Amino acid sequence: MAAAAPSPEQKELQLVETVEFKILGVANKEQKLHELLQRYLAPLILKAASDHASVRGRVIQILARLKTFIQPPQVILPVKALLQQYKTTESVVIKQLDLSFILHSLERIDVEDRRDILPIALKGLAVDENQPRAATLLNIILRLILDIRIPPRGSKDDEAFRAAIGLEDAADAKYLAYLVGVFLRLRAASGSQTLAQSNPTLSSLELALFPAESPDTEKLLRRISETKIKVVTLLASAAFTDEEKFLPALYAAASFDGRVASTGEEIIKRSSVSLEDKVLVERLFSAHAVLPAVNRTRILGMLSKSAISTTMTDNIMKVVTLDFMPPQEGSSSNALQPSSALERTKLHKALFQYLSWVAQIGPSKKGFSIGPQLIQKMREYVESQGWPIAESSTADDINLRSRAYETIGLLARSADMPTDDKLNLAAWLFRSLSEDSTNDAIVNIDGALSSLTANIDPSATAGNLMFRTMLLTYMSLADEPPAVRSTRHAVVKWANQCLPFSDVYARWIDILAIAGQYNERNDVIEQGHKGLDPWTYFAHNQSSTKMPDWKQMAAAFFDSLIEPAPEATGQSINGMPTLPVRPVFQNFHGPRILAFPVALKYCKNLMLLSALDDFIVQPDWMQALSAQLKNDIKTQNRVRAYLQKVDSKALVFYLQTCLEGAFVEDSPIIEDCIRCFVEVASLASGETVGQLTSHTMGLLPLVKSNNREIRTLAAKAVGILAAHPVNDADVTSNFSGTLQSFFDNAHRKAGPDLNAAEGALIAFGHLMSRCIFYNRDLPKTTYPLSYLSDESTPVSLFEAALDSFAQLWSAGLSIPASEGDHSLEVIRKRLAAQAKKGNERAIAALGRLASAINETTGATEVEAEGWEQGTLGAILKDLFGLHELKQVEIHFTVGEAITAAIARWDSDQIKLGMDVECRGEQFQGKALGSLVTAVLSKLFKDCKGTKPSLLKASGIWLFCIIQYCSHIEQVQSHLRETQGAFMRLLNARDELVQETASRGLSLVYERGDADLKSALVKDLVSAFTGSSTQLKVEEDTELFEPGALPTGEGKSVTSYKDIVNLANEVGDQRLVYKFMSLAANAATWSTRSAFGRFGLSNILSESEVDPKLYPKLYRYRFDPNSNVQRSMDDIWKSLVKDSNATVDEHFDAIMEDLLKSILGREWRMREASCAAVAELVHGRPFVQYEKYYREIWTAALKVLDDVKGSVREAALKLCMGLSNGLVRQLEESNHSGAAKAMMKEALPFLLSDKGIENSVQDVQIFATITVMKICKHGGVSLRPFIADIVSHMLGLLSTIEPQQINYHYQRAGEESRDQIDKLRSQMVNQSPISEAIENCLRFVDGDVMVQLAPKLEATIKSAIGMPTKIGCSRVLTTLFTRHTNDIKPLSGKFLKLLEKQTLDKNDEVSQAYARAAAYIMRAVEESDRQRFCSGLVELYFNGEDESRRQKVSDVVVSLAKISPDHFSSQEADLLPFTYLGSHDTDEYTSKVFKEVWAQHAGSSRTVMRYIPEIVALVERCLATTQWALKHTGALSISAMASDVASATEMTGGIGEANCKALWPAYDKALALKTFPGKEKVLASFPKFVKSADAFWQGDAQVAAQMKKVAIREAKRNNDEYRPHAFHSLWEFAKARPDLNLLSEITDIVTPYLDEVTDDSKMDVDSKEGKEDRGLDTAQNGLEAIARGYTRSPSRDVPAVAAAVIKTLQPYLTNEKFGSIKREVWYKCVTDFMAEAAEVKGAAGSSADSAATLTAYLESLDLDKAETGTHPQRVQRIDAVAAALKATKAGVFGLSAEGKGRMKELVERAVKEERATDLQRSWKKILEELE
Repeated sequence: MAAAAPSPEQKELQLVETVEFKILGVANKEQKLHELLQRYLAPLILKAASDHASVRGRVIQILARLKTFIQPPQVILPVKALLQQYKTTESVVIKQLDLSFILHSLERIDVEDRRDILPIALKGLAVDENQPRAATLLNIILRLILDIRIPPRGSKDDEAFRAAIGLEDAADAKYLAYLVGVFLRLRAASGSQTLAQSNPTLSSLELALFPAESPDTEKLLRRISETKIKVVTLLASAAFTDEEKFLPALYAAASFDGRVASTGEEIIKRSSVSLEDKVLVERLFSAHAVLPAVNRTRILGMLSKSAISTTMTDNIMKVVTLDFMPPQEGSSSNALQPSSALERTKLHKALFQYLSWVAQIGPSKKGFSIGPQLIQKMREYVESQGWPIAESSTADDINLRSRAYETIGLLARSADMPTDDKLNLAAWLFRSLSEDSTNDAIVNIDGALSSLTANIDPSATAGNLMFRTMLLTYMSLADEPPAVRSTRHAVVKWANQCLPFSDVYARWIDILAIAGQYNERNDVIEQGHKGLDPWTYFAHNQSSTKMPDWKQMAAAFFDSLIEPAPEATGQSINGMPTLPVRPVFQNFHGPRILAFPVALKYCKNLMLLSALDDFIVQPDWMQALSAQLKNDIKTQNRVRAYLQKVDSKALVFYLQTCLEGAFVEDSPIIEDCIRCFVEVASLASGETVGQLTSHTMGLLPLVKSNNREIRTLAAKAVGILAAHPVNDADVTSNFSGTLQSFFDNAHRKAGPDLNAAEGALIAFGHLMSRCIFYNRDLPKTTYPLSYLSDESTPVSLFEAALDSFAQLWSAGLSIPASEGDHSLEVIRKRLAAQAKKGNERAIAALGRLASAINETTGATEVEAEGWEQGTLGAILKDLFGLHELKQVEIHFTVGEAITAAIARWDSDQIKLGMDVECRGEQFQGKALGSLVTAVLSKLFKDCKGTKPSLLKASGIWLFCIIQYCSHIEQVQSHLRETQGAFMRLLNARDELVQETASRGLSLVYERGDADLKSALVKDLVSAFTGSSTQLKVEEDTELFEPGALPTGEGKSVTSYKDIVNLANEVGDQRLVYKFMSLAANAATWSTRSAFGRFGLSNILSESEVDPKLYPKLYRYRFDPNSNVQRSMDDIWKSLVKDSNATVDEHFDAIMEDLLKSILGREWRMREASCAAVAELVHGRPFVQYEKYYREIWTAALKVLDDVKGSVREAALKLCMGLSNGLVRQLEESNHSGAAKAMMKEALPFLLSDKGIENSVQDVQIFATITVMKICKHGGVSLRPFIADIVSHMLGLLSTIEPQQINYHYQRAGEESRDQIDKLRSQMVNQSPISEAIENCLRFVDGDVMVQLAPKLEATIKSAIGMPTKIGCSRVLTTLFTRHTNDIKPLSGKFLKLLEKQTLDKNDEVSQAYARAAAYIMRAVEESDRQRFCSGLVELYFNGEDESRRQKVSDVVVSLAKISPDHFSSQEADLLPFTYLGSHDTDEYTSKVFKEVWAQHAGSSRTVMRYIPEIVALVERCLATTQWALKHTGALSISAMASDVASATEMTGGIGEANCKALWPAYDKALALKTFPGKEKVLASFPKFVKSADAFWQGDAQVAAQMKKVAIREAKRNNDEYRPHAFHSLWEFAKARPDLNLLSEITDIVTPYLDEVTDDSKMDVDSKEGKEDRGLDTAQNGLEAIARGYTRSPSRDVPAVAAAVIKTLQPYLTNEKFGSIKREVWYKCVTDFMAEAAEVKGAAGSSADSAATLTAYLESLDLDKAETGTHPQRVQRIDAVAAALKATKAGVFGLSAEGKGRMKELVERAVKEERATDLQRSWKKILEELE
């Protein structure tokens, strides 16, 4: 019966067992086991997933036993097959087994094999996510990544890299990026911490990827830094998309390893990831929640660039909560705490930066509602540092505290908070401002308060009592602890912005700001003034601003207590008087006393504004209001009407308050208070004033005041109060008598009595006149006319009398009699005399006297010249005679006096002086019509005169008559003549005359009828647009100001007569016309400057304007003369209702006129045209001025070189405007047709010799800056111009370099030049010109490249300046890195071009081109690379000096560093060449080549691969005629021999083939004459001989030649070389055991030893340095004999020893060899005895050997044991010990006598030796001897 067929289980089991037997059979044979497992291991592991348990168990057993067999390093498992099996199987068991065996051999396989299996490992990686085996697989992948070759960024290999390493599937790449991110966050365990403790922020799932107990994890952690660097480099490649690598790169950027961090930073910078991607931003927030502080800092930096992140309010709050989390010991969240104070500071800085971003961007986003919460967090943060006083004062804490306040401010600006919360925050900030001790934070606190004001609606705070109290409290806060600074400025600002203008208490704060403190800061005062000024509010919100109620304000300020208020202490502060304790002063005690008049004046101004409701509030409105009230009778009447209607109680209270303030004795507030009373009471109704008469007597002290102004104001108050009808006649009479008593006999008084008399006299005049005005009976009195007529009257009293009698005469009182001591004539003459002296009071008094004279004779009909008759005529004559006075103000007084004389009470000028309610008219004289006519006729005549002073005076007087008397019939009928007079005056050169004429014309226009207005307009327009100015002259006509045209003889040309005289003197009558032309031009300009002022523009605006006027007028608006400019602007604004529309309509005419004028003859025309063109094109669409664009540029660049400096400045501004317009157009849309058209016109000019190549530096700099701006914003529109721009800008790099650099460069030494060159190179790299070039190159494409390449090539060839050359190299670098595909067709051409440029004389230039060449190498074809590399070798060998070789080395090192992969592709040529270059005799060249060698080869084993190539290069060197190259070749072959010997040391020596290659070249190198450094060539010779023993043993000729070389070199007659030759000689003897060279060595060396012992020779040769060389030679010579014995195994050691000691004994016993002996001999003896002890059968004759030994021992100076250094004494002991050891080995004998002698010497040495360690060593020797 046949056997049953085996079951499947049995078959599998049998198969497994068969494999097991095979494994067991070769278990001890590593190579065979390796081969077997390569085949069977993977299938065997596959059986672990068998369906049969027995099979699975058996496989597991086999695999477990197998692990003991595979320990030897020769056994390498099939890693690739196992990995492939891992990827394809589904079995978890198989996967686990595969991984364990993969880990076993991962380190054992070759690097290339590891590189091959990485794509297998990465493919399908995502499948293992969240699997336990993921940790092992990650470990494998990280180990494989260490060996991966990462292609250069941007190369084709880089583009294909993702697929090449198996990451085609995005899921795999995403998971790998996640794993990489976790690994980059991993920190190695430190100290006693576990891995988990060192990485508290890693989750358990993340930590599971790095099992703590696994040996594989330990291996990984040992190389963690290296692995991270490699991993982040992989991350930077194209293996990952920007989205995948972003977060891991962020983790890398936060690494403590600078190399990892810098690469991470670079990845982030280059990333194209959008931070507006919601998913990405949410990932960043999620990462922030779990990562350590250092990573969170980086994430916050990223979030600070994301606008969308500001909408994720919940996440923002979580971020703030986490990062502001206080440190808590033992807390679970402690892991997220910063590890150090510095880390916490960095985190908080980043957080504040992000919160600033949130505060800026967030509020503009919909749904941003976390402002209040963030503010609260900021407050908590500040309070955590200590608040209001900070606990820490470190710079970082202060900075963060400041940032917190700043962030609060940013958020507060728009935070949606209830008003109470806003005010609560304000209170907190005010306290911070007041008490926070951090001075650096003040700006931020103040800024936060300022920002918060923008978020507060004044209407919401108007009635808030707490808010008002807070502001008032901080306004009144004393500058004492706890306050450390004043908050008043902020309080005032808040009051102005957060309370309505109508709020009385806000205005109270403003008043306190102005005058509430002594020495208040100017900014507080300024803010207070701003708060009180309605213009501040009207300017921003004209419609809704409500004025404060002056009645409420007066009640609040003066009738109620405003807390907090200072107490009335009764003590003077700073010498200021105290105020009485009265209710009216309750808010003004202490330092606030000066606020009292401020409050009064403000109430008064508001009262007046309330009365004049149509008054337009503008800047300087107070001055305008005051002037209008003083000069306009209508305005006064309106105010009177208002004050009659207003509540009389409020008005009376105000006036009483004024008087209360005025009655405070010796107070600085008196003057302002009494002035406020007078100004208001003078306009109040009689009924109102009547309620205040009880205060009349209180005015007497003020009347007697020593302050003249107070006396005058008090006198006016007396007139208003004392003369009031409410007072009965007795009161008035008594008061009058009192006053008279004061000024009686005043001319005899002095000091205060005289002051009192003057005040009383003025008050008397007001009292009497006001009695008349009130139409009441006069008290009986006499008038002291003597004070006017008497010459002895004191000046001040006379002045007071003038004021007093002017008032009396106005009322028709005290008119002097026709005869007597005080007659009318006497007084007139006295007043006229004073008037001529310029006394304005006398002039005014003359006018009032004239108004009071009632002459009947001839007064009704006065002839044209009859006005001179009578006293009135005399007074007028006196007044007209004052035209010679030069003070302008006086002429206005004269004009007012004339109007008073001729118009009397019909003149508004007299009416304006009425300060009481007038109740009678009998005193009011009417105008003298015929006299008015006569005076006008005289003035018209005078206005035609030629005398400048008369012209000026007549114009002003005529103006006064029109101003005050235009309503009189006679004036009305002469308005046309008046207009003609003013028109003539417009031509005057005096600016004041022009202004007066201009104002007069406007008055005439206002008062005239329609016909007059039409004629006036016609005359004005024709005068302005006329082609010339009519200048009528007479002989005395003054054409020029005195001194304007000096003749050089102390005189100057002024009148027409002067011109004629000068022309006659010179003999050239043409001068008359030239001067007249000058005068006409001056008149024209003066006339034009007068236009537009005081209402003339209104006249023009109502007329039809000639279109020709617009171009002229437009240009004149930009005239250099500010007066002309201002005038023309006024005219333009009035003429042109819609400026833009008018300019658009007449654009062409204006532009053509300007382009014509810009090149005109007059400099002011050119300057004005430049400014006008700049303004004209500014902001206008390019299409509008496109046709003029080229012409504008042409003109602008011409005028930029104008002879006049101011014209050049204007032209520069025009050019800047044009360039800015172009740049702005480019910024807005660089693709638009306008931008392209503008560039098309502008760039050719800018790039021409009119622009950046201009010889004028200003023009050149401007053009350059413009082109740079265009480059920055031009975008793709630049493409047509890139070629030109780049070539010009490259040239500009050199031409724009400062001349000083060249100056210093020419005078600097070589080293200094190198430093200057480095600085120049840095300047080029950092230059804005280079940046502009880079901006251009960003937009290069194929078409641009076609244009750019030839120009770039030409620039490279023709460049002379170093900066240009550096720039060219940068351009090439940029093109070949960013535009590789576009420039690739031209790469070979440029590479060939650079072969020459890399040899530039300037090192910086050559290195820059070398770097560029390295980049080009990436793009060129293989054949071009080879040609270039071969060319480098040829350049090296053909160079005539070391500089050529240096340049070549620069190219090679650049290629090695910048394009390492392409270097590797050419390494067959370049590495041997590098090796040769690394031994160049030039230090720099050698150093650079060594750097390359270290990078790309790094070990002596690499030399083995290139022996033939290197030898060929060496032989080429040796064959040249250049000694430097010969020496380089010799040094190279020597180093090569040494490296090859070292590399083959473990393999038994250099192979015969290599020896045959090396020896001929080495032999030639050794045969060279001695040269500095040849000792290095010789030093390798013994080593080579030793390693090449098989070579010379097989070739007797070679062996003989080697011996010959050694002997020859030792015999070289070179003192410096000889010591090294002797050293090599004994080393050669040692390397050749077949030779016994001792006798030959002795013959060569002994003569030099004898020289040392020969005193005569040493004396002769003991020149400087020679003695040292002789000793070195002797030392090495002695060592050569001592060590130059044969090493033959069959040598007779005692005989050899005897020969050596016999030769050297004469020298060893010589004192001169003492130091040499100690230096080398002891060591030689030690080595000789040690070798002797090891030679078998070395024993000789005992007697001879004993003697030899004794000789050796004696030579060791045992009797001088203390002699020598410690190491030398140690060496002596070692030598003795070695000799004893050789004796014990039987090499030498030692007699009993010798032994005893030696014992004595050793015992003596023990005693003499000072060092205890050496004593112990001697004692050991002593023990051996016993």
